[in-house]
Amino acid sequence: MSLILTGERLIIRELLPDDLPDLLATYNSNPTYNQLRNGTSAVSLADLEAEYDATIAIPSGHWLAITREGTIIGVIHIVLSSESDPKSWISLLLLHADYQQQGFGKEAVSLMEAYCIQHGSQHVHHGVIAHNEPALLFWGRLGYEQYRQVEAPVGRLTQPVLLVAKWLTPSN
Repeated sequence: MSLILTGERLIIRELLPDDLPDLLATYNSNPTYNQLRNGTSAVSLADLEAEYDATIAIPSGHWLAITREGTIIGVIHIVLSSESDPKSWISLLLLHADYQQQGFGKEAVSLMEAYCIQHGSQHVHHGVIAHNEPALLFWGRLGYEQYRQVEAPVGRLTQPVLLVAKWLTPSN
């Protein structure tokens, strides 16, 4: 599948294995997130390759590059609803630290929500590490509401995760 979504300032496209070295800078610009997720402040290329392989193995899963003017500034994982799981998920959104708090995350999520609507999704879910307050605030500002807390594997760690969701309408 060739997926390309175009926004006002962003293009979201399929992430290819050759993109992983460029994506490494995005991950490693977020040492606090890496610490929360993996217990270490840096991610290796081998870690990214393993995550990529696991994500693309999901039949309705997509690992997408968030680009601005041809440069990868972030990554987003989505899993569309399927017969076995009627929920659509944004399972990861990570922007390079240099591009945070400038509306790029909001634009990327908006593009993903529109894509999910086009594919028949009525809601989108996301899991937020319970100790990641900036992420909780971000998702809350976008209209996502918490509905459950679970213990779940995130990266290399199992920890409390807050599940949030947003009901979608064609006007979102």
